[in-house]
Amino acid sequence: MKIERPTIFLSFVWGALCLAFSSTTPAQMAVGKGLSVVRVASEVIAQQDRLTLGDLGEVQAEETTTNARLRAISLGYAPNVGMTREIARERIALAIAAAGFAEGTVRIESPPIILIRRAAQMVDAALLREAIEHATLDELNASGATARLTRLDLPAKVEAPAGPLDIRASAGQVRDVFSPFTVFVELWQEGRVVKRFNATAQVEAHAPVLVAAREISANVRLRQESFKMEVKRLERPLNYYITDPERLRGMAARRPLARGEALMAEVIHSEIVIRPGDQVRIIGQSGALQLMVNGEARAAGRIGDRIQVKNLQSGALLQAIVADEGLVRIRF
Repeated sequence: MKIERPTIFLSFVWGALCLAFSSTTPAQMAVGKGLSVVRVASEVIAQQDRLTLGDLGEVQAEETTTNARLRAISLGYAPNVGMTREIARERIALAIAAAGFAEGTVRIESPPIILIRRAAQMVDAALLREAIEHATLDELNASGATARLTRLDLPAKVEAPAGPLDIRASAGQVRDVFSPFTVFVELWQEGRVVKRFNATAQVEAHAPVLVAAREISANVRLRQESFKMEVKRLERPLNYYITDPERLRGMAARRPLARGEALMAEVIHSEIVIRPGDQVRIIGQSGALQLMVNGEARAAGRIGDRIQVKNLQSGALLQAIVADEGLVRIRF
């Protein structure tokens, strides 16, 4: 049987047309007719705090501006990490209508309910520890101590929304960091707190402090040979301890002190170093000029007290500040 060439040519053209139409999706055909198409999946992972229509799926439109307008339509906030949010297809339709799109110009291809989850990340425990160390140890270390965390009880896992995080920790008004205490941790993202939790911490610190160089009896004046510097494990904040030998001038122990015991402000007291009738050296100073004369105390005083003294050379009575045992100062 003989087949004419025109018949073969027509068959070829028909096949090509069928192939072309079969590769065109219904959405593309709809767009070609001037409709915009929004195709949404049944489950969506949100990457940001706020949801837009463009986050939920694919938007197709003939014009670029129309596509951008549709993608930017707001659908509220994404759920927190670990939570879910459901958005009904009708809610999407209402949002599209509210954005000014006429009925019938946008076709929505989606299930009746869309489930929204938030993209999450596991927060590295090392980063949490670093922030807590900064909040609890920096002040101690800056004061001259060497401090470290001996205990840190963090949650088994800490999840936060995906994206850059700012970890902030605070110990509040804790006075004793050497016993277990609570640290407050906040995770910030884009200027707001996205997660809060508490952790339990405990600190150990060592610092050079003054200690009794030998056994010291109560009410005995502390001399240079009575104390020495030694590194001790702190049991209280460093400001409770004596670290400057100058603070011990004119001081005595309130109670007996054992050898090696740390000297604290509460275990010492100032003692009278000048009594009425004592011979004293009077140092008078005016600018760079300094004079020294002998005098006699007319009252008792501790270091820093103002007492009356007599200039034995001129006989004048003067008000002077007790500087040390047998030494007073005046300014003129």
